[in-house]
Amino acid sequence: MIARWMAALLAAGLIANGAGAAEEVTECDKQAAHPSDPGKILPGLDDDEMNFAAAQAACEAAVQKDPNNKRLRYQLGRAYFYDKKFAQGLPHVQWAADQGYMQAQFVYGYIIDNGFGGVAKEPCKVEDYWVKSARQGRFASRVSYPHHVVRGLFKGCTQQANTDEMQGFLDAAVKQAEGYYERLLVSMLQEEFAAFKAKK
Repeated sequence: MIARWMAALLAAGLIANGAGAAEEVTECDKQAAHPSDPGKILPGLDDDEMNFAAAQAACEAAVQKDPNNKRLRYQLGRAYFYDKKFAQGLPHVQWAADQGYMQAQFVYGYIIDNGFGGVAKEPCKVEDYWVKSARQGRFASRVSYPHHVVRGLFKGCTQQANTDEMQGFLDAAVKQAEGYYERLLVSMLQEEFAAFKAKK
């Protein structure tokens, strides 16, 4: 029954997003959705499964039609970034992040944190994007934010989440964790964070 329902939506070119609203399924979604993106409307592809040229063309067309769609702009940035076309991809990822798209907020912070594509490493920008993403519910941000705080990686920043809120991130991450390794990660972070709080 569920498979027939999904097939019907796909045939109609519509599918429900996480908020329950029906959205048009674009070729960009088929070519560039990320499997871990909570805002995706299709299962998504890992970067090694993507046809970058096809994804870029599809997402350029989709964004031209719907330039204020945060999901599509993030996916366009993703299609370029994984193809090492950083100058073309980063502005789209940043735009989606600045517009509040939680996946883009995590990814853009991750890019800055690692200095990918020649981006300057600015921990306080990472802190800002990740706390916003964590507050929206992104698992990766909920574990990455306290991980960095415990290690002093946001030292000197105006830290926006206090210890109670960070504990809330980790408690929520416990419920979100899927599979052995995610559950192990959260368990280890919980222990580290408990020790961190005990020293304060």
